Amino acid sequence: MREKILELLNKKDFVSGKNLAKQLNVSRTAIWKQIKILQNYGYDIDSVKNRGYRLVSRPDIPRYEEISSYLNTEFIGKKIVYFEKTDSTNIHAKKLAKEGVSEGCVVVAGKQEKGRGRKDRIWSSPEGGLWFSVILYPRIPPQNAMILTMAASVSVVEAITKHTNLKPVIKWPNDILVKGKKICGILTELDAEMDLIHYAVIGVGINVNNNISKELKEIATSLKIEIKKKCSRVELFADILNNFDKKYKCIKFGDFKCIRDSWFLYSNIIGKNIRVDDENLSIDGIVIDVDRDGCLIIDSSKGKIRLVSGDITII
Repeated sequence: MREKILELLNKKDFVSGKNLAKQLNVSRTAIWKQIKILQNYGYDIDSVKNRGYRLVSRPDIPRYEEISSYLNTEFIGKKIVYFEKTDSTNIHAKKLAKEGVSEGCVVVAGKQEKGRGRKDRIWSSPEGGLWFSVILYPRIPPQNAMILTMAASVSVVEAITKHTNLKPVIKWPNDILVKGKKICGILTELDAEMDLIHYAVIGVGINVNNNISKELKEIATSLKIEIKKKCSRVELFADILNNFDKKYKCIKFGDFKCIRDSWFLYSNIIGKNIRVDDENLSIDGIVIDVDRDGCLIIDSSKGKIRLVSGDITII
């Protein structure tokens, strides 16, 4: 009902409570309660006796009520679960996936208190950023899961490119950099058997308008810092979901090539001399390819090696 109220109020003139109640077939008291909730969410709504309500401004909050008008998707974002504050959107998304929530459901938070990246590293997730997780049932083998991360990476880069004059670069396997500093991390978690993924949760964390702590400023940045003004989280979020919906359709139809081709456009890793560290492994080599499954192929002193994961450093 709140979405419909916002639609009816999205005009310059006042709309009476009586008129709203009649159009929505509810009581005027129900309308008043919903208006109060919207005002608590950050909507600036004038309320004048004998005139009714007028929407003055909308908050930049990635709720369904805000992004729905920008969405043009088949799978992704038809259901959005929003938390002002949570421990981790991935944790909530995995719970929903186990309960069989519809595919493409997105869990988004204004702030995460236990955001994390690969290897349980802490991911700072304060207010002003974009922290969300997408639930998928891709019906592909787990060895192909990296293609989901690649699709999400490209979707984020394309949206950032559209809304800014920046040129983000994808860093294998799951980071997006701007001017050498991390602006986005992606964490893909699976529930799978040997030959089939039961569900995948794609967690995305983007530094948009949030502050970057002093200890992270050497390695991380935000869109606000780089473009020197605030970026609309609502529009950015909607474009990411629209982009990802198109790419996920490719994956569902088995067309991984279109994802890889797009990924290579935004990654400059081919031909680079790198060092890869992953648990007990540390190896140097030149990157010669990223294969169909998203694995890194490097030419090392030990010959060609295929790497599924790892932290890379350009030498």
